Amino acid sequence: MSGERELGFLQLCAERRFHRRVMEAFEDATGLRSDEYWIEARPGGAPSWSDNTKASRLAVRNGARFMGWAGHGDVCLGFPGESDEKLRARLERTARKRAEEFPRCVHVALFALPDGVEVIRLDRR
Repeated sequence: MSGERELGFLQLCAERRFHRRVMEAFEDATGLRSDEYWIEARPGGAPSWSDNTKASRLAVRNGARFMGWAGHGDVCLGFPGESDEKLRARLERTARKRAEEFPRCVHVALFALPDGVEVIRLDRR
């Protein structure tokens, strides 16, 4: 990738209230522009996939070096009835698992609430 800009991948919830703010927080955390990363979204965000996906593997094969794993609180329709604390813990477990699956990448977890997006940097050590 010499001379080329690094790319990224962001897996997030499709929730209309949070998806754009999560994307902006990912861009701020990584320095990537909106056209320098792939996204994958569905209800429940990153914790809704039981394993790494074809899209995440495709992104890494094509230059993604920053990986974002996102979810949110304040009622997630992907996990009805779960508290914010359980949703955040679920996201952290998922993000740590993905960091092990893609060890050459920089990983962040992003947890959104109505008052902002928390960026959790994952240390692979």
